[in-house]
Amino acid sequence: MDDSTAAIEKQLDELRGTENFIGFCAFDLFLEDDESRRKDGVLKISRHNHTPETGFLKFTFIVDVYGDKLIRKQVSALFASFQDNSVNSEMDPHFMYIRPSEPTTPKDKAWFIGEVFFHFDSAKAVSKVNVINFFIPFLTLRLPVEFSDLEWWDSASEETDIPQKKSAIKSITDFIRNKF
Repeated sequence: MDDSTAAIEKQLDELRGTENFIGFCAFDLFLEDDESRRKDGVLKISRHNHTPETGFLKFTFIVDVYGDKLIRKQVSALFASFQDNSVNSEMDPHFMYIRPSEPTTPKDKAWFIGEVFFHFDSAKAVSKVNVINFFIPFLTLRLPVEFSDLEWWDSASEETDIPQKKSAIKSITDFIRNKF
């Protein structure tokens, strides 16, 4: 790794700051229409504040690719949809996807790790209800993925009435109707 790459990674680590892990879930990532061609993964959600009201949510996707270059390439291609501007919509949240670097060690080659960052301007935007009803459905529209139920890290949260899962389009439609 050259000095400029190391400097960029150091800046990214500083930007990420201390991680405030808020939830996780398992997911199935479908590589093709065939159900047998799916990969198991874990989604980790963390919250990072720039100020008490603003910051970003980081959704970290960890997929076991077993060190197989072909599977890694397929998974990477699926996540590249986050960089496809032709599928963007005015209703999309402000997000950023960082393409993972090529793994260098055998341990790193076993996993694909992709990160999607969602910026927020108010603390209310990152509520559990919005994570379930907006962010997760948005991700299912971008990726061929099926999430299991989310597990929340902070069991002492004020939010106790968490809604059940709905289809991605229904959740986003309901979210938009409630906002306008």
